[in-house]
Amino acid sequence: MNEISIYKVCVRCATFNHAPYITAAMDGFCMQQTGFPYVCVIIDDASRDGAQEVIKQYVFNHFEVEDTESMECCQLMMGRHKENLNCHFAVLLLKENHYSQGKSPLAYADRWMEQADYVALCEGDDYWIDSQKLQRQADALDANPHAVMVYTNFKCVGADGEPVSRPLIEQFPQRSHSGDNLSTLFRHGNYVMTLTTMYRREVWDSEAYKCRPNNMDLCLIMSAAVTGDFFWMPEQTACYRSLESGMVKTSLRKGAHWAQDVYRHYALRVMHGQCKPLPFHQHIRITTLILMRALKKKDWQLKKEVLRISPLSCFLLPVAYIRLKILNFRIKR
Repeated sequence: MNEISIYKVCVRCATFNHAPYITAAMDGFCMQQTGFPYVCVIIDDASRDGAQEVIKQYVFNHFEVEDTESMECCQLMMGRHKENLNCHFAVLLLKENHYSQGKSPLAYADRWMEQADYVALCEGDDYWIDSQKLQRQADALDANPHAVMVYTNFKCVGADGEPVSRPLIEQFPQRSHSGDNLSTLFRHGNYVMTLTTMYRREVWDSEAYKCRPNNMDLCLIMSAAVTGDFFWMPEQTACYRSLESGMVKTSLRKGAHWAQDVYRHYALRVMHGQCKPLPFHQHIRITTLILMRALKKKDWQLKKEVLRISPLSCFLLPVAYIRLKILNFRIKR
């Protein structure tokens, strides 16, 4: 544990133009029943839809405001919940949109993340539905020192909060499991929903994360996977809001390109041995899966690099090719 921890958990929430949804997110934060103090850092990236007014009013209604400060970059509000005394808010209302300037607004959360042992994530249009989420996830990390991240099941809802069907997303829980998730990620791609996760803060401090190729959440997931194990909880603790205006809808092609960069980056880290210790049989399996992914995605750069780094991969390439052919045949049937 971090000897200078003030909070057991820091909850990081990024929001932009989420005026209709941010109240549900904040309600989910405030309802958490814990035996430890936690802080929710809410960073609004200069919303234009009135979200900042919604957030300010919520804080004044439900919190004892301990500090307000107008700085050059933002308005800062800090307070403690009037009833849930373990719940603290640190709200940063940015005056200029950082994302459009190529800057990450999330860096403002570092100050509070450094004061916590664990970090949970939830964006402003998603929300939690389990009042024990933080407590049970922190307990799981306390009890499993080899685990660097814990994640849970979830529901998928639309703008109105009603359940919606998203076949691809609905497959995620079937792939989720405790233990080593690295090979599963290389086999299936990402299946971890950010709003359900809690990480050890050390993942942010790892070289794997500091050298990430971009700022996708996938980089954090892969950094955790090459660092240690995951802990899976099948309970539904959160609602993922699938919106027509969300990144999944508007930036799918760009996101897929960035994701391929992420997988290539972490695949090469594994091939260079820059990851947690892997048994020989696991190294063979992951190398085969990386080659299968390179063939499937026609990522000839990755295939070339893997063959150059590992002499063993020359023998595994035909195996990867045959397995991919069999897999494609089964899918077509």
